[in-house]
Amino acid sequence: MCDTKNTMDNIDLSLSADRIRQLTLEFYSHFACIDLTTVKSGVSFVCSSARDEILAGFGCNYTIYILDLGSGNAVAAYSPKHRGFFDSLGEVTSEEMIEAAQKQFRLRKMRLLIFDGEKVSNFDGARLLEPADYSHYESFFRETEPDADPEGWLKEYFCEKTEQSLFTGCFDDGQLAAVCDAPDVPYMQGKVQHTGIMTLEERRGQGFGKRAAALSAKHLIETGVCPQWESDFGNVASYRLALSIGYRDFGTAYILEEY
Repeated sequence: MCDTKNTMDNIDLSLSADRIRQLTLEFYSHFACIDLTTVKSGVSFVCSSARDEILAGFGCNYTIYILDLGSGNAVAAYSPKHRGFFDSLGEVTSEEMIEAAQKQFRLRKMRLLIFDGEKVSNFDGARLLEPADYSHYESFFRETEPDADPEGWLKEYFCEKTEQSLFTGCFDDGQLAAVCDAPDVPYMQGKVQHTGIMTLEERRGQGFGKRAAALSAKHLIETGVCPQWESDFGNVASYRLALSIGYRDFGTAYILEEY
C-alpha cells in the first residue's frame, strides 16, 4: 500500500559538526577495515576477508579499497587474494602505493566528501516527497531513465523511501525538475545516508538540483542522520554541487569492484 506516511515526534535530533565527523569516520572505517581514529601517519596496510563480502546495496565486492586521506596518509584494505601484491610493495609512500596499485588494477577513483555546514537557505520549489507524489516521480523516472523498466518495483521502492522521508524533490511549474534520492548503504543504515541527485536535462544549471540536495542534507541532519556524498572523480558537476551546498573534501578512494 502507498497511502500513508510515517510521522516523527517533534524531537530535536540535529547532529553537531563533531558528531557528523564522528559518524563519517566510523562509516569509512568499515570500508578501510580499520578504526580511522587510530590510523598513524604514512601507509596502513589491512588484509581482511571483509573485503570479499558483497556490499549490500552495491551488488559487488570492494576487494581493494584504498583511502587516501591526504598529507601522505592512506589506508590500503584488501582481500587476502591480493595479499601478494601489497606484500611486494615493502615500505612505500602513499603516492608510490597508489601509483603501483593503479598500474596493476583497474581502480575506480572516487571523491569522498563530508558535510561541513549549510550554505543554502533558499529552498524555493523543493520539499520532501510523499507517497502521493508517485505519479510525478514516475514521469520523472521515465524521462531520466528511458532504458529502465519501472513496472513491478518502482512504486514499492518510492513508497518505502518516502514513508521514511528520504526523498526530496524540486518542482518547476508543477513538474519535478530534480530529485534527491536515498540509495541503500552497506553500513550504518539509518545513521548515515548517501544522497543521490538527478535533474532533468533541460532543467540543469538552474538551481533545482542544488535546492533539492541542500534540503535533503538539512532534513537528514535535523533527524539525526549523517548525510554522505561521493562522486566519481571525473564527475565535476556532482563535486561542485556538493561543495556549493556545504560539503568539503574528506578523502579519495581507489576501489577495485569485483562481481
